Amino acid sequence: MAARRSVTVLVAAVIALITVAVAASAQITTGTISGTVKDAQGAVVPGAAVTLISDTRGTRLPDVFTNANGDFTLINVSPDDYTIQVAMSGFKTLKRSGIGVSVGDRLELGAFTLDLGGLSDTVEVKGESPLIQARSGERSFVVETELVQNLPIANRSFTALAFLAPGVTTDGNNTPQRIGGGGDPNIMMDGVSTMDTGSNRPLLQMNVESIAEVKVLTSGYQAEYGRSSGVQVTAVTKSGTNHLRGAVYDVERNSNWNANSKVNKLNGDPKTVLKEKDWGFSVGGPVGRPGGHNKLFFFYSQEFSPRTKGNDVVRYRMPTALERVGDFSQTVDNNGNPYPYIKDPLSTSLCNSANTAGCFQDSNGVVGRIPANRLYQPGLNILKMWPLPNIDGTGLPYNFQLTRPNESILSWQPALRLDYQPLQQLRATFKYSAWWQKDHTFVGTIPGFNDSKMQHAPVSSYTASVNYTLTNTTFLEATYGHSQNELAGCAQAQSGTGAIFCNRAQGDQGIMMGSLASLSGAGLQNLPFLFPDATVLNPDYYAVRALNQLQPAFWDGTRMSKVPTFSWGGRVANAPPNLGFPGWFNINATQDFSISFTKVRGRHTFKTGFYNTHSYKAEQINNNAFGVLNFQQDAVGTNQFDTSFGFANAAIGSFSSFLQAQKYVETASVYNNTEGYVQDNWKASDKLTLDYGVRLVHQQAQYDKLGQASNFLADRWTLSSAPLLYAAGCVNNANPCTGTNRQAKNPVTGQLVGPNSTALIGTLVPNTGDTLNGLFLPGGDIPKATYKWPFLAFGPRFGIAYDLSGTQRFVLRGGAGLFFDRPSTTTISGGVNNPPTAATVTVQFGQLQALGTGGYTIQGAPALAAIKFNSKLPSSTQWNGGMQMELPWAVALDVAYVGQHSFHTFQSVNLNAVDFGTAFLQQNLDPTLPASTTPGATALQTNLLRSIRGYAGITQQWDRGWRTYHSIQVSFQRRFRNGVSFGFLDTIGLYDKQQAGVRLQHNADGSFTIRPDQSTADALLGNNNPVPHTMRANFIWDLPDLKSDSAALKTLGFVVNDWQVSGIWSGARVANFGASNPTEAYTVGFSYQNGGGNVNLTGSPDYGARIRVAGDPGSGCSSNLYRQFNTSAFQGPLTNSDGLESGNSYLKGCFINVLDMSIARNIRLGGTRNIQLRVDMFNAPDLAGVIARNTTLNLTNPGDPVTPQNLPFDANGNLIPTRSTPRNQGFGIATNFQNPRTVQAQIRFSF
Repeated sequence: MAARRSVTVLVAAVIALITVAVAASAQITTGTISGTVKDAQGAVVPGAAVTLISDTRGTRLPDVFTNANGDFTLINVSPDDYTIQVAMSGFKTLKRSGIGVSVGDRLELGAFTLDLGGLSDTVEVKGESPLIQARSGERSFVVETELVQNLPIANRSFTALAFLAPGVTTDGNNTPQRIGGGGDPNIMMDGVSTMDTGSNRPLLQMNVESIAEVKVLTSGYQAEYGRSSGVQVTAVTKSGTNHLRGAVYDVERNSNWNANSKVNKLNGDPKTVLKEKDWGFSVGGPVGRPGGHNKLFFFYSQEFSPRTKGNDVVRYRMPTALERVGDFSQTVDNNGNPYPYIKDPLSTSLCNSANTAGCFQDSNGVVGRIPANRLYQPGLNILKMWPLPNIDGTGLPYNFQLTRPNESILSWQPALRLDYQPLQQLRATFKYSAWWQKDHTFVGTIPGFNDSKMQHAPVSSYTASVNYTLTNTTFLEATYGHSQNELAGCAQAQSGTGAIFCNRAQGDQGIMMGSLASLSGAGLQNLPFLFPDATVLNPDYYAVRALNQLQPAFWDGTRMSKVPTFSWGGRVANAPPNLGFPGWFNINATQDFSISFTKVRGRHTFKTGFYNTHSYKAEQINNNAFGVLNFQQDAVGTNQFDTSFGFANAAIGSFSSFLQAQKYVETASVYNNTEGYVQDNWKASDKLTLDYGVRLVHQQAQYDKLGQASNFLADRWTLSSAPLLYAAGCVNNANPCTGTNRQAKNPVTGQLVGPNSTALIGTLVPNTGDTLNGLFLPGGDIPKATYKWPFLAFGPRFGIAYDLSGTQRFVLRGGAGLFFDRPSTTTISGGVNNPPTAATVTVQFGQLQALGTGGYTIQGAPALAAIKFNSKLPSSTQWNGGMQMELPWAVALDVAYVGQHSFHTFQSVNLNAVDFGTAFLQQNLDPTLPASTTPGATALQTNLLRSIRGYAGITQQWDRGWRTYHSIQVSFQRRFRNGVSFGFLDTIGLYDKQQAGVRLQHNADGSFTIRPDQSTADALLGNNNPVPHTMRANFIWDLPDLKSDSAALKTLGFVVNDWQVSGIWSGARVANFGASNPTEAYTVGFSYQNGGGNVNLTGSPDYGARIRVAGDPGSGCSSNLYRQFNTSAFQGPLTNSDGLESGNSYLKGCFINVLDMSIARNIRLGGTRNIQLRVDMFNAPDLAGVIARNTTLNLTNPGDPVTPQNLPFDANGNLIPTRSTPRNQGFGIATNFQNPRTVQAQIRFSF
């Protein structure tokens, strides 16, 4: 036996050492139990043996012994229900059962009183875990098993339960977020962080069937918690017990049971078809004889989630049959008004409703018909890509309407857990969870046109942990885990637990599989590109492997011959969908490792630990190698090739801008987050506990392991080394000029390049400067990450708990600390798109047929992504102070003041933004363009206006961001007892402000400073308008049973007994319902049909103007769906705007409340066997509060900033039918409402 034990210990030690050697971060999932042993006279009893026995498994932890003060502490206690046994010679043995331990708990159980007697005499008492926290100052809340199992949860993911904690909300991705900011969340399962490091969102959402309980830490948590400074959510999977237990269930949702949405009702649309099922099973128990002395336990669950969806209506503005052949005589604009006014770029005359002399027209004078010899065939082929209109669009902003067919898909989620305790002092756990979806081609928003497909790969996570008791006062815990996903623009397993339909109109979810996505399939083989070989892939890229698996029509094994994406401008509303490319196309793998040592000494519990997260992310980031063709209309006089209508521009080959990356680049982002901590929980007296420590953080700067990323260092850029840019010139200097007379001019020689060279204007003149001016790859004094931040940061933490009475009925608690946040990889990885690896170039104002015909090569001024070279770690100082009080009926009351101040957070700043007013200066007007009455319309090409010459926009991540939030948080919760539990919470937002966007001004040498009015902008635009009350309530009521010996009443009891009602209610006055950053207020925007771009209003394409508030806008919430606010209070901005016309606090959203309810009937079959029939109703009263409005004021031009063009009422106050519904919304009308009532039914057999 001794030999076997030695071997077991040796194996455990080897496993631990191997695990330590693996680079990986995790968090500890066990709890701590403390108490004091006294005799009947109240004297402390040193030396008593305290044993912890699992009520569910019968296993024991090693004995600990009380110290000189009679105190004991049990360390590394796994979540479970326990009995504590206290034994001491001369006293009766005491057993207290019913002690529930949750993840990360620090339980103070108070006094255990021993009676005189023999050890063989046993006193058994029933106990409970304390209601309030007397051993720490952290803000933490446990969602216990009863709530997990019984509350209605729409997406059945454990992360949705986090919003039952005060100070927490969930975003549209079902990710818990701290109200008031302060950092990204950290979601953990069984001690391992399961985060997608590219977005800092959950990598894997598991269903509640596999989850035992959830703990949410919102603020003031101890030094042992790290990686992120936001909400910490820890879920513990279910584990097997010493008896065989399990369940078989079927959960169904069917749109036939649901109400139709308010939007559909107003639009006259049918109810969307949605049929969802979650059916599965779970089983757990011992590996051995049930009820015996077992050491190995298992739990396994498997859930299948078939989904059927369809019958939703899509609407688009498609090119008409006439428009596809160049006839725009019957064209209508975005407001449904006739618009045949297609400008002939070769004419110097005006083209508008008052003067059609400059319009395209045929020999019969029909305005809007383009002659055949002016049409561009690839442009016409672009217009022919989409289906023809199928409805009369007269007076409407769309002409194509389709009810999508039903589509079915399937996903499944397995979960396995093994628990092994070969010795009292040694425990090990292994856990595996995954999500997998059937290989499937998703039906697009237009079936057969934009169908898409995802990689067929699981999202998976596994964990292994070891707990070892070295001595009765020294403990070790170690955990290793690995998580991985592969995605293509669709957040599979990240927002819910079931199958996901990956088909958005933007074309950025999944890989487009149809033939039209390929250049040859769309008839665009002859479409010119700035970089024809941009989509030839590096064979080492992850994308090559994924595309070889998917085999889309545009992929030939080495090159992606895919169509560009297209933009059409404001006159084309409800633009046709693009055949795009995923916003992210990646593999994300993380390895996490943690180890901790705990030492109990006297009244101190010392703990030290080490964590490491290794992240690898291979993905393309904002790479536009396929090209983005913008055919929008420009302000009159700006673009000499503009026809004033997007489809007409395509028809003749004219573009406003053509953006393309030089090369498809995939980052291979890598980092290690290495952290350690030391902390002490000191029971300074029977009433006072101090919790203090420090976290040491080494955030390795993220780097691209292929060495592709470069960084821009502004202090190393010099004007003298900057390349020159081509200017505009006219033949014989005959300004202004048009057509082939307007050409690019070399500023060095003063010579014109030649006909068809206008696309060169604003691009680099070869051999005139350093094209890498200020840009640096790793090497020399540039680290491999291309930026630096502190090697080591210290985060002190302090907490206090003072038990006023010493009976754990009224405790004063508080804490404060410094926390550090790990930015997402996407925030930093954009440098791989910079030169010399690649370059993203934009060419403005040209014609496609002219590209490449002049014998020249375009070397555009590239846009850059950068990060401040010497950056600081994103940080958050957090504090809380309050009290917890035990009330009658097992109710705990918590009231606290909670706040945070984050700083050094990243903020995107365009270092090369064109200064305010630049486009209005005489020296910046282009003499080759005819004079225009529209300010800024004839300004020089944008890159000729930039101060850091040689580059386009330079988006740098600055560590300037900050945010301060103050709140009062109130909650009370009754523990589930006697068939009833309930709770209520209110987060009272008091103050929430942060920085506004940075406003720069440049010097002649390219250096820059922040404008003096930055503080004004921060004050005006930095108010986040905190929600005054974010309220939630929950309840579970097991209805009283009818008990009687009467046969008749017994029969009645079979019907009326064993019913249960539960629910969740939430309410808040919020403008952006469901957002991750809830705010009470919303604002109004604007659009001008012509001459109202940024450059025309602020004199800069990079800074926008704001709406003018010229009257009382109203409250912002009204029962009148067509007048949500006073539309007459708003006016468009004027020229010479400084972007500070209005703030962001003048309209308030409506009070929105939701009640989700569950009704269940349990049919008891004897023993532990039970059948439950249950119905969940989400938004049970079917409330339809307004959550969105049309807040865009549409105007003609800045010359008339007061006459709206999109009001829902005519001059006589009559409602205009074509502007009174959500699908063709007028200014000020309600456009979206709360989700309608949905119903979920389930049947469960458990044993």
